Amino acid sequence: MYDQLPHSDRELLLTILKIALSESVCDAEAADVSVSDSTVRLFEQQKLLPVAVNVLTDWDSALQWADFAAYKRESKIQVMQQARRGIEFLEVYKKLVQADISALVVKGCVCRSVWPGGELRVSADEDIYVRKADFRKACALLQECGMVCDERTNADTAFEIGWRMPNSTLYIELHQQLFSPYSGATCDLQSFFDDAFDRAREYEVERGAAKVWSMSPEDHLLYLILHAYKHFIRSGFGIRQVCDIGLWMKVYGNEIDHARLMSKLSEARALYFAAAIFAIAKLDLGIALQLPPCWNEIGIDREPMLCDLLDAGIYGSSTMSRHHSAALTAEAVAASRGNRKKRGLLYRAFPPKRILARDYPELNEHPAKLPLIWVKRLLKYKNETKADENNSMAESIRIARNREELLKHYRII
Repeated sequence: MYDQLPHSDRELLLTILKIALSESVCDAEAADVSVSDSTVRLFEQQKLLPVAVNVLTDWDSALQWADFAAYKRESKIQVMQQARRGIEFLEVYKKLVQADISALVVKGCVCRSVWPGGELRVSADEDIYVRKADFRKACALLQECGMVCDERTNADTAFEIGWRMPNSTLYIELHQQLFSPYSGATCDLQSFFDDAFDRAREYEVERGAAKVWSMSPEDHLLYLILHAYKHFIRSGFGIRQVCDIGLWMKVYGNEIDHARLMSKLSEARALYFAAAIFAIAKLDLGIALQLPPCWNEIGIDREPMLCDLLDAGIYGSSTMSRHHSAALTAEAVAASRGNRKKRGLLYRAFPPKRILARDYPELNEHPAKLPLIWVKRLLKYKNETKADENNSMAESIRIARNREELLKHYRII
């Protein structure tokens, strides 16, 4: 139901990832496979182009492909931009630490530290988690560093604020909470990380060039899983997150209390979801996980999730129809958690002021503008669907219905 990829493209993508993650030499049979534009576009969609190009550079079939040179140039640009972002980020992070701010780096460069050839795992932003008491101080320091925050955010109400460095590709998401308190589907997940600062430790990053503080191996693994889970219950997540989770488990699996981890995942309704990720990482990506028998005892069919995440692209962004389906699936999960009836399309089209005020803060002072905001949102959606053939209400509804069945399959709803 969910597999939208040609079988050959899917198998080639998984083959290339297996080689990249194991740093193995590709065999003759794999090298003879013809590489096409559609295959490489899949890696672009998953934000893994440099990883693919690094493997394909040794393949005769790729070298004989006229368009491959353009992808190599784009890959080189991405890696260079990532290197610059890494340097700039560490400079900003160092100032946070010097200001006695407990700043924990999550995902990003910490995940790159467990990848073979981590410099090829590019990321659009870096995430920093700080205590609520340090949030305003951290915001002021980022501003002193020359960074500019998102215009419509408010430090008093925002659980995270995005900061961009002018004339640079550096983008930092500063969190005082890792999960939105406004989401009925995931707001309760934050409680797992309120005391993560007490268990924090240092990690070497950027090939040992620097050290940063992050959550303990177990807390960070739980966060990686629940972050993927957050995206899964909306429009989906990509294969890169499976790589992150699998490689983290490979490196730090012997430091994990698996009984405790499984208990927390069960509480979050994410146990079967996590089991499917571990199965994909081990069986489809060839990552040598350190998994105790308790994980193997969970009977799970990983195939529907694998098909969905390959179709989804990074964070479910493969099509606008899939992107817009997120509100419907998230509502299904929120209704299930709240033991209430699922709200329909009318609620999505005309949400109440308390919901819209987070994105339109002017409603707090001028509530009479609510009808105008409704019209603006509907016109924006109409223009988006008109401009993009992969964006329609009917397709969003179809995707949402299929993905609700997927969420039931993994016992999330």
